[in-house]
Amino acid sequence: MITDAGKNKTADLIVGDFLYIAVGDGGDDTATSQTTLDHEIARKEADSKQVIGNTIVYTVTFTGDEITTNVISEMGVFNHATTGNGDMLTRVNFNSIGPLASNETVSFTFRVVIP
Repeated sequence: MITDAGKNKTADLIVGDFLYIAVGDGGDDTATSQTTLDHEIARKEADSKQVIGNTIVYTVTFTGDEITTNVISEMGVFNHATTGNGDMLTRVNFNSIGPLASNETVSFTFRVVIP
């Protein structure tokens, strides 16, 4: 069993390293061995990262210019700024969003709970 203090400290360590949110247009289930999104379209540093106890809350906004006429249906958290590099902390797929006009935005709030 990991204590509450241990879970909180683990969240602090993770949020200090995993800073980047990527979106893509893949859609299959995530395997624990997976290291990338199915098909990454854009990656950027999260607009905000907050630790609340053992939960990390990421928020990020992408513009239509950043995801260029594509639909998106997956999102992941990474520890490297460059597409295709670094370690993936977590990935989730969702119903497709888009395409967006260049002046439109889509925002995500993503919570990672340390069990």
